[in-house]
Amino acid sequence: MLIDIAPTEGFSVIKLVHTAVSLTFLVITVWLFTRSFKGYFKGKPFLRTDKLLSFGFIISLYTQLIFGLILFSNLGSGVGYNYWGIADSVKVVSKRLWPVEHIVLMLFALFIANLGLIISINTKSDKNKHKNILVYYSIALGLIIFSLSAIYLF
Repeated sequence: MLIDIAPTEGFSVIKLVHTAVSLTFLVITVWLFTRSFKGYFKGKPFLRTDKLLSFGFIISLYTQLIFGLILFSNLGSGVGYNYWGIADSVKVVSKRLWPVEHIVLMLFALFIANLGLIISINTKSDKNKHKNILVYYSIALGLIIFSLSAIYLF
């Protein structure tokens, strides 16, 4: 028995999952940054929880990448572009490259976060592990925030 899902319904489900993973990513990020700040500035040890949070950060980014690529595919190609009038057409033209820019910036953010994870794991000092996580994951988070704000600001 096959499940028959209309393209617009499939798009909505995938977008909902992508949003849920993004919210999970936000919770992990806040928790990870809080622990890393305490670890770096108060000299706390780099525990297994910190390592698991770092992996959770990366795993949620990969999960978002997968669902984002599904959203970028033709699954939602007919959704949201049934505008009427010249003013609405200008909106579509001005934002037509946002999905491509978003994916490219997300790939860079994922690469930088992976680099930070590898460097932090190979570092001997606990303080430097926290520092590497703060530096590389902050850069990745900055790219993510810039990419998300680009659709609303530009």
